[in-house]
Amino acid sequence: MVNPSGDRQEVSVLFSEISGYSSLTENLEASEVASLLQHYFESMLEAVNQYRKNHEQQIEVACIGNGLIVVFGAPQFLENHGWMALQTAIAMHKKLDEFNHHRQEQNKPVIQMGIGINSDWTISNNIAENKSLQFSAVGDGVNLGNLLQGVSNQYGCNIVLGENTYQACQERIWARELDRIRMRSNYPPVALYQYLGLKGEEISDESKKVMEHYDLGRQYYLSRKFAIAMGEFATVLEINSHDRAARLHLKRCQRLLKDPPNAEWDGSWVAKKSWELAEH
Repeated sequence: MVNPSGDRQEVSVLFSEISGYSSLTENLEASEVASLLQHYFESMLEAVNQYRKNHEQQIEVACIGNGLIVVFGAPQFLENHGWMALQTAIAMHKKLDEFNHHRQEQNKPVIQMGIGINSDWTISNNIAENKSLQFSAVGDGVNLGNLLQGVSNQYGCNIVLGENTYQACQERIWARELDRIRMRSNYPPVALYQYLGLKGEEISDESKKVMEHYDLGRQYYLSRKFAIAMGEFATVLEINSHDRAARLHLKRCQRLLKDPPNAEWDGSWVAKKSWELAEH
C-alpha cells in the first residue's frame, strides 16, 4: 500500500559510494570527472534496473554526488526487500568489475566502491503535490545504512550489511560479523556483517580459515581475553595480510591490554561524523 501520509514502513536502504573519490579525481579536468561519473552511473543503474524494472512502485533510486541510494520497499511494500537489496549490490559489483576492466584497457586507475545495506522501519512519504520531491524516507534506519557504507572502507569490505539485513539473508550467504557499532553513545549496539559470497557458490579453504579464526578472535575479544584474541587476529593476517578488519582488531587489543576497559564496556564502538569509530 502506498503511504501518502508518511507512515512507518519496513524497507531496505542501499548506499553506495566511490571510495577515495577525492584522490581519484583531484588531477582530472571537470569534463573528465563528468564523463567518469556519467559512465559509472550508467553502469551502476544497469545493475539496479535489473531488479527495478518490474518494481517501479516498490524501488526508488537517486544519484547524489558520487553516490547512489536505492530504497527497496517504498513507496509500496516489497516482499523480501533485504534479499533483493543484497542481490542488487552483488550485481553492482559485477558491473563495476566490467567497468574497471575497460578502464584498465585504457590505462586508467580502477574504481573501488563501498556498499552499505540496512533494513529497518522508516518514515516514508510520497509527496505527489511537490513534483521536485516525489518521495522521501527518513529515520535512524536510513542513517545507519549510510553509516555502514561510510565504514566499509575502514574495514576493507565491498558490502557491509546491517543486522536485520543479515538475518533476512543469512541462510543464503557466507558472511562474518565484523563488529558492533553505535550510531550515538546512548544508542544500543548494532552488529554489522561482511558479505563474503553466496552459499550456492564454493568459497576457498583460505576464506573459511579466515572466517573461523576471525570469529574466534571476536569471541575472545568480547570476553575481554585480549591476549588470546590477538593470536587469532594475527593468524588471520598470516593467511591474508590485507584483512583490514583483523588488523583493526589487533590494534584495539594492544590498546585495551595497556588500558583495560571499564565494567560497562560491551565491545561496541561509536561512529563519529567522519565515519571513524571511537571506543564506547
